[in-house]
Amino acid sequence: MRKRTLIHAGLQTVVPWLAVAAVVITMAWQQGMFSWGASAASGPARTIALPGGGFSDGGRCGAKGYHYFPLPASASAPPAAQPAGPAPGPQLVLGSYGYEKPSRAPGRFPIGLLFAPGPKGSLKLSRTLGGEGVAVEIEGPHGLVGGAHGLPVAWHSATKSDTGDSAEVSLPLEALCPGQDAKTVIKGLQAPIDSSNTLTGQPAYTLTVSVRDPGIGAQRRSMGLPLGGNLLSANNLVPVDGFMLASTAY
Repeated sequence: MRKRTLIHAGLQTVVPWLAVAAVVITMAWQQGMFSWGASAASGPARTIALPGGGFSDGGRCGAKGYHYFPLPASASAPPAAQPAGPAPGPQLVLGSYGYEKPSRAPGRFPIGLLFAPGPKGSLKLSRTLGGEGVAVEIEGPHGLVGGAHGLPVAWHSATKSDTGDSAEVSLPLEALCPGQDAKTVIKGLQAPIDSSNTLTGQPAYTLTVSVRDPGIGAQRRSMGLPLGGNLLSANNLVPVDGFMLASTAY
């Protein structure tokens, strides 16, 4: 039995695969799960190897605007609303994220990744995402509260499709900075709502996920898109119209 708190789920319509998305904020509790209990230990304020693969960003704790990959400033900003229809190029979108505590295993933050190929052709990503894995940063009002890079990805299908791909990456508790705990981080990643469940602002904490793979740049070049290179990123911030999923493509 396990406990899982899901706070963000993306709903996509096929236009062709991820042209329109909605923000859904939920708290999913399963009967019989464990309580939060005592806070699990966070990681140290230095870079360490993480269980399951990858490295923490502990040496960057408290830093503002830090990203392992060289992302533009817009990667940490609320994205502008995009018109309905196919995206102009490849995109990464957060499918769902939350906190999960299996009964006999350490807690983790599972993050769903949705890859959209754009209007032409398929997005040919390597299974190791360029051999660099996934980078995840969580930043609060006072700087980085947790993060890691080189995280391995678990693909939901062993085969590729022309309409997109989905995967999951896990951020272990050891990637949190000293003094941080899962309950506080999960609360900070939620956008505030009023009594009518209407979003009233941005989350206090920003979750940014990024990847770098040659297949991203190859597709952009094939489409005549001059900018962006091999990078894609997505964040949890609410877009300006409050309806479309937070994602950044450049």
